[in-house]
Amino acid sequence: MKRWAFLGTMTAILAWAFLARVEGGPALCASRWIFGIACPGCGMMRSVTAFAHGRLEDSLRYHLFGPLVFAAVLTLWIAAAVGVVRQREYRAPDSPAFNSVMGVTLVLLLGYWAARMAAGKTP
Repeated sequence: MKRWAFLGTMTAILAWAFLARVEGGPALCASRWIFGIACPGCGMMRSVTAFAHGRLEDSLRYHLFGPLVFAAVLTLWIAAAVGVVRQREYRAPDSPAFNSVMGVTLVLLLGYWAARMAAGKTP
């Protein structure tokens, strides 16, 4: 059951990216709604959507990490589809190397957010 749920989640994210409009949609950031401050991921979904529509320059303008997130979701979708076909359960990655990569990614994301906030360039 987990593999189907995971595949469904990845499919929904990719479908949103390909079907949503890049401009004109509502802001989805709870931080912006509640505190009036952009969060580290502000602009990420618009960036992913722009990338899915082949608009790399717009994607990078919305959020630098958008194309990487798109690639990660696509990779996870493929892995989930293979898991469904082979009838293998989804297992979350848990290794020191994976955890280190996630830690570095978090530090880079927070650094990028701080630089955007300082420059006043949040979406």
